[in-house]
Amino acid sequence: MKKIVSIFLVLFVFASLSIFSLTIAKNEDTGSQGQDASPAGDEQGNQQQGEGSEDQGQDEGQGDQQQQQEQTQEQTQEQNQEENGLLGNGNGQQLRARTSSEWKSMIQEKRGEMIEEIKSMKGNLQKAYQNQNEVRTAVHAFLSIGEELVGDLGEEVSKVAKEFNNSVQETIKAEETIRNKNRILRFFAGGDQETAEELRSLVNQNRIRIQRLKELKGECDCEDEVSTLMQEQIQSMEQGQDKLQEMIQNEKNARGIWGWFKGLFGK
Repeated sequence: MKKIVSIFLVLFVFASLSIFSLTIAKNEDTGSQGQDASPAGDEQGNQQQGEGSEDQGQDEGQGDQQQQQEQTQEQTQEQNQEENGLLGNGNGQQLRARTSSEWKSMIQEKRGEMIEEIKSMKGNLQKAYQNQNEVRTAVHAFLSIGEELVGDLGEEVSKVAKEFNNSVQETIKAEETIRNKNRILRFFAGGDQETAEELRSLVNQNRIRIQRLKELKGECDCEDEVSTLMQEQIQSMEQGQDKLQEMIQNEKNARGIWGWFKGLFGK
């Protein structure tokens, strides 16, 4: 009986050891699988991190590329300005650097257009326009210069030139009125004193505008040739006013027979 009990105890111990061994082995297999899965997860995380770094690198690369494009555009604009002849000065003003020959060609072309325009006119209107043709050409030159200049200087030149242009139309009208006066009436009644006074007022205003253009020419940071060209146009304007002044004086002196009698009895 004791032997039988001993045999059962031995079998029980052996079975317990076997079960214990199998349990340990199973736990070791599970741990190994967990360890294998962990590197895979690390690898996936590293891959995501790498993708994030790659996206960040792409964003930085796009930013640098955009900055380079902006710099290239600025350089292109500056190059285009230089090619178009836009030159700046210390006052932030710009003037298209046309050569003197280009300006003269432009003025000559405008003069030719005005001459063709005058050919279609007749009588005293044609004479009045012919008398002021050089002034009109000079005014047009300053209108063009005002458009080329930027900033306050360009605006001021354009303003004075436009005022002068309007005045030229009025002086032409006044001159035509004086020329249209009947010769017989002029002989007896004398010159058109009222229109002569109106013309005198216009001439005085134009001389003020000419002085202002001289001041603006001095403020312009222009090439010497362009500055000389501007001075030539100013001289044409002054000569035009001198012609009108001479006409005014002749009209004032034309007293006629009635004026002569008035002067005689006035003594």
